[in-house]
Amino acid sequence: MFNFFKKKEEPSRHVAAEHTNLPLDDFMTRLVAQELPVLDSADRKRIYELLREYEGPIISSQEQLPEEVRQIMDL
Repeated sequence: MFNFFKKKEEPSRHVAAEHTNLPLDDFMTRLVAQELPVLDSADRKRIYELLREYEGPIISSQEQLPEEVRQIMDL
């Protein structure tokens, strides 16, 4: 009711995600970073290769990830 005096939350900023060399937006960078430690080293290496080779628009949703990446990450 009295939200007038409540401080508005600003969108969170993640500096580490901004300093990556990936074709992913901030949210997707954090999502992939959270999932990678669960994978074995061969799968992580393959995901890095696929993202390095990716040529297209910035990926902002799971559906935009390359098919092989989605299969490896079980998304």
